[in-house]
Amino acid sequence: MCDVCDTTIFNLHWVCSKCGFGVCVDCYRMKKKSLHEDDDSDTFSWFKCVKGQVHEPENLMPTQIIPGKALYDVGDIVHSVRTKWGIKANCPCANKQFKALSKPTLKEDSKQNLVPGERSSLQHNSFVLSPQVTTHDPPLKSAAGSKQTASVNTSPSLSWLSNLTSGNVNKENKEKLLIPISKNENKPLQTLPSLAKPAAALQTFNSAILTPVSNNNTGFLRNLLNSSGGKTDSGLKSTPKILDDIFASLVQNRTITESLPKKPQGLTIKPTIMGFDTPHYWLCDNRLLCLQDPNNESNWNVFRECWKQGQPVMVSGVHHKLNADLWRPESFRKEFGQQEVDLVNCRTNEIITGATVGDFWDGFEDISSRLRTEEGEPMVLKLKDWPPGEDFRDMMPSRFDDLMKNIPLPEYTRRGGKLNLASRLPNYFVRPDLGPKMYNAYGLITPEDRKYGTTNLHLDVSDAANVMVYVGIPKGQADQEEEVLKTIQDGDSDELTIKRFTESREKPGALWHIYAAKDTEKIREFLKKVAEEQGQENPVDHDPIHDQSWYLDRSLRKRLHQEYGVQGWAIVQFLGDVVFIPAGAPHQVHNLYSCIKVAEDFVSPEHVKHCFWLTQEFRYLSHTHTNHEDKLQVKNVIYHAVKDAVGILRANESSLSRP
Repeated sequence: MCDVCDTTIFNLHWVCSKCGFGVCVDCYRMKKKSLHEDDDSDTFSWFKCVKGQVHEPENLMPTQIIPGKALYDVGDIVHSVRTKWGIKANCPCANKQFKALSKPTLKEDSKQNLVPGERSSLQHNSFVLSPQVTTHDPPLKSAAGSKQTASVNTSPSLSWLSNLTSGNVNKENKEKLLIPISKNENKPLQTLPSLAKPAAALQTFNSAILTPVSNNNTGFLRNLLNSSGGKTDSGLKSTPKILDDIFASLVQNRTITESLPKKPQGLTIKPTIMGFDTPHYWLCDNRLLCLQDPNNESNWNVFRECWKQGQPVMVSGVHHKLNADLWRPESFRKEFGQQEVDLVNCRTNEIITGATVGDFWDGFEDISSRLRTEEGEPMVLKLKDWPPGEDFRDMMPSRFDDLMKNIPLPEYTRRGGKLNLASRLPNYFVRPDLGPKMYNAYGLITPEDRKYGTTNLHLDVSDAANVMVYVGIPKGQADQEEEVLKTIQDGDSDELTIKRFTESREKPGALWHIYAAKDTEKIREFLKKVAEEQGQENPVDHDPIHDQSWYLDRSLRKRLHQEYGVQGWAIVQFLGDVVFIPAGAPHQVHNLYSCIKVAEDFVSPEHVKHCFWLTQEFRYLSHTHTNHEDKLQVKNVIYHAVKDAVGILRANESSLSRP
């Protein structure tokens, strides 16, 4: 991990040869920039070396983890298997003509004059660097002090690293650097079968990286990462679609071109979508797909057509598959009632310490048994981080097995799902914490409670499937059903959703508002404007969405729609409903009744681009922020997913020649 920003190092980084202090490329770049601008207010402070010496960037040693040619070879192999299997390519070199370049090589005598840290980072890394090497580069000094003369045969990586080490990076060269945006560490390429060199014609991939197109840099592969390389003075840069399409096309078995019907007739449709017998209906004025059979084997084919558009999806009826006895409040009270836990007052966000799990469950369905405020009012509580961390599987093995056995879309949601890219990480890696996580909270029923959220507006770095496993209707409060109906109507729910409550008599658990990931910047700008109107400050190392400090009530949602044209999905999650939330999609939750929800995170190829730039966004949050730590290792996930995908395709190339 980077010793400055706590992000997982993927490959290139900088190390102190004396004490081992290591920083990622992003922190190195920020430090160099602050020194150049005489700015002492660094976003991150650097530890000092032995004897209290300050770590100067120019004294750090460039180092890489992955063997020099591994990423380069994978890049070529991706293109090779695409050509053979007829998989659509979305990278710049597929659309433009480049002059073929041979792979950069290093003379043996050049290698011998470098310190070990530099030697490991000389080979070209096609996912990380894209400098242009010219014959007029000045003589360069290595970290060991040996002079080398750059030429057309010199490794581009050597030129780049030497320039940075000696501090001779001019403006032109800076514009040609590719800084990795995520924070993940990687290991050598191991299981890829037959890494033979691809045909010469496939060198256009590497030519695209090393060769500019006239004066237009938009075709560079480096822009794939540069476009999401962090915050600038003008805000976050947009993220291109290329990365998402590349990995989506690698793991999908077929391409479906038919579109979903816009206005289906009636509530249930069988079988109308793309020839699959998949029971479903539409909510949110035909904008939200709801699958009715959680075990239907064709679900994932229909699901991904909406999922790749960045839309949430709902699956109903899961509670009929689960073991209901495992998910009742009394079972949790009996097993874990004596455990100490922190509680959160949903109305004030105050944290209550010294309580037990039993205190929470006692009031789950009985308002008279709830903890009370100093004024004697019963509190609306939620369990904070329980079970803690990654303890769900260990604490509740039978519940874990029940959930994993019955969770819909197992291709995506299970830990070993073929479309869950996190499953591609080798076993020797620390596994990302993807859950399951429990969300247990009372309902916010009164009219005054409609301005509060059980979970305020936020977004997650990974995709999630949130399962409503239990809905408890508490006794001790009058007119609950009427108030819940008003809250559903006030939440902009559509008529079909309301009929599920009033006519079908289903149990509503929570009201969700989910927004498209592409609208995040508009929402962030809107919340900052509202904060300024209310006299609030907007600190640099805080964020109105990541801080989870806002709940968009009806008036704010109306303003957001009118002033910024942003419309989300108003979803009521009933008992047995599973809400699929795309990575990077801002969302908020308001419990209507007392709810037990369980969420499992996953990394889908359709939304890996959002995982990519969100990880970078989190770097700029304060050290005390809950989202500051990098937990996903998205670069490792992508690298190993691509490695495995091309490995499987190459291993099955013989099947292409069969009739």
